[in-house]
Amino acid sequence: MIVSVRKIVFVSSVLALMALTGCTTPSKEKAPQDTEAVKIEKVKAAEEKPAEVAAETQTKAEAPAAAEAPTPVEAPAVAEVPKPKAGGEEPFFEPNLLSEKEVVHPPFEWGDCTVCHKDKNPDKSKNYDLVMDTPDLCYQCHDKDLKEGKKFIHGPVAAGACTACHNPHKSPNKRLLVASNINELCTSCHTAKGEFLHRTDNIHPPVKDQCINCHDPHTEDYKFQLKEDGKKDLCLMCHADKKEWIEKANNKHGALNRTNGCQECHDPHGTGQPRMLKADSIMNMCLTCHNEPLKRDEDGVTLINMAKHLEENPDWHGPIQWGDCAMCHNPHGSPNFRMLKKPFPTTFYASFDVNNYICFECHESKKVTEEKTTEYTNFRNGTQNLHFVHVDKKKGRTCRACHDFHGTKDYPHHLRKKTKFGKINFPIRYIETPTGGSCAPACHARRYYDREKPIVNTK
Repeated sequence: MIVSVRKIVFVSSVLALMALTGCTTPSKEKAPQDTEAVKIEKVKAAEEKPAEVAAETQTKAEAPAAAEAPTPVEAPAVAEVPKPKAGGEEPFFEPNLLSEKEVVHPPFEWGDCTVCHKDKNPDKSKNYDLVMDTPDLCYQCHDKDLKEGKKFIHGPVAAGACTACHNPHKSPNKRLLVASNINELCTSCHTAKGEFLHRTDNIHPPVKDQCINCHDPHTEDYKFQLKEDGKKDLCLMCHADKKEWIEKANNKHGALNRTNGCQECHDPHGTGQPRMLKADSIMNMCLTCHNEPLKRDEDGVTLINMAKHLEENPDWHGPIQWGDCAMCHNPHGSPNFRMLKKPFPTTFYASFDVNNYICFECHESKKVTEEKTTEYTNFRNGTQNLHFVHVDKKKGRTCRACHDFHGTKDYPHHLRKKTKFGKINFPIRYIETPTGGSCAPACHARRYYDREKPIVNTK
């Protein structure tokens, strides 16, 4: 029988992933393929019509000599769903790719093995040679540019190993995949990542859902086939609130502009730590960079080596003791001085406003606002509140004039050994007594206070 040119063009363009396991062709010589396909479609259509229409269609279909139906062939074994955890009923990876009905590759459904194989009955002959190598065979139907047309190509795609992920004949899973869950499929190769997912409690939600939330399984323009630049842009596709915040913050965190962007602090898959941090505490995370002097991006001001400062000054402020720098600082930037979460004066002197001090997020504001007290502070001369005297006025001294917010060693109450006024760095010279104390900074002569026996200072 003479085969039409049209058939050859059709056959060469049909999807061809049936390569590895073979299929069975009809035992008798087939009628022209396009006619057979039409017959099969008519029979299917007849099953869905009323009985009398179906009967009429069947009579017409039986007029030509019908080819025998292809013998069913077992498809390659589908990857097994992981067993449930001990004591659990559900598999570790939810089989969320299971299809409502079996997915069959069209050429296999048509029963024409010669679409992909050289032999018309490869199951019988055991000759499974393909009409061309993969992935070129696959690209007779599938768009090559969509699969490997970008800068980075997934290894199996580049190697032409389409059947590493897809079954060429049929599968109970969507997209003819060989596993019932994307993560199960990915970790069958990426075994280290699979072990990580099984042993880690705090996993990034998109990762726990499915790897393809961030990665394209075929090709992309970004490393690791990420759908956007993984340093920051990919993260901000979901974290839109952070994108808005980062853009409007005028005091920016330099880490966001470093080589790895968000990944300077976070692991995009998870770490077992809160917020997927790469360290066991927020402070230790901060100190992986703040272990040397750093310049601020905005103005070039040099920030101290905080790791060294804390090592040399072991009397730590509460948030430092708790290992949580983010109690005061916003690690993604802030409109406030030093990326603080709340306002704080930037100068030595400032007109007092209780709403302008982050300190009162923890400390009682009456420590400063009460002119007379025996309750809210020990920095008092009798009942005279010396915090009120120094701070609560139009030209008040800000907290940092006397206190260091991170750590000290020479004086109690986190008092600085020296304080900076303009270009002068002068000592406070504080002396503590059981019921009070005294200081002699550059701004006044030594003055004394006592909680039990108020002292009159004449200088």
